[in-house]
Amino acid sequence: MPIHRLTHRLTHRSDRDDQDDRTVRSVLSDRKRNAWALALCLAAAPWGAASAQDANPGTVAEQAEAGRKLYINSCQRCHGINLASNGIGTDLRVFPQAEKARFIRSVTNGLRAMPAWGANLKPEQMDLIWVYMGSVNGWK
Repeated sequence: MPIHRLTHRLTHRSDRDDQDDRTVRSVLSDRKRNAWALALCLAAAPWGAASAQDANPGTVAEQAEAGRKLYINSCQRCHGINLASNGIGTDLRVFPQAEKARFIRSVTNGLRAMPAWGANLKPEQMDLIWVYMGSVNGWK
């Protein structure tokens, strides 16, 4: 084969090569879209993340543990580890035991800078978080 034909093959791509490149770009863009969709699903999952088993645990200790898991996923980023505020949300270690209705109302509807969680947490899950708060605060 003459040298000019070899260099032509090396320097000029065929239409098939261009089609292959478009297919690869399409697959990659599909993968990116799928990765973003998965990331969004995973980011949204913690907001209501409690299994059916966690929804109705038996003992107070089991309820507190289920509440702790919900607290970590839904509340901790603003209200801090073990209810100790990190400066963003209210320090829940000093929340009055007698004001459960206020807690439920604030969580459900939001209050000042706190967003409403009523669409993300079921009342049973809020009750579990309340039990967890009681276990940390030593409520009887």
